Amino acid sequence: MGAGKSTVGRDLAARLGRPFCDTDELIEKKAGLTIPEIFDALGEDGFRRLEAKVIREVAEEERLVVALGGGAPLHDGNWHRLRESGITVYLKEEPEALHARLAEGEGRPLLAGYAGEERLRRIRELLASREPRYMEADLVIECRGRPPEEIAAEIHARLKECTRLK
Repeated sequence: MGAGKSTVGRDLAARLGRPFCDTDELIEKKAGLTIPEIFDALGEDGFRRLEAKVIREVAEEERLVVALGGGAPLHDGNWHRLRESGITVYLKEEPEALHARLAEGEGRPLLAGYAGEERLRRIRELLASREPRYMEADLVIECRGRPPEEIAAEIHARLKECTRLK
């Protein structure tokens, strides 16, 4: 959350001459609801079912650059599909930077009800629980507050070295 997946993904897609998609946007379009509305109506489990369906569809497409919701890789079925269908990239950012980017009250259901230091603590908890899976990505990109275009350029350059592409 807040690492810049969509912004970096759009830039990378342009560099590669490939289409871009954001799974959260696809989920919202299919459901006719925003992510917070889906969480309110169906809970996190209902959201994750919709997310898994969208990932199955996206994984069948070729040559896409895809931005995923932060929880998507945690489910083994999603992770297996993602690894089988393409190159995975983790945009690694410090919790403090994520906290600074994620405006309080901004429709992030997993941060709802948290403010200030409690919000930062929650971001740290989420990241700690997710990072072991994230570190399994083909490419781990240290963001360190760098601009999205610089991160996209690094991914573009490193994709040429990625053995899974060969």
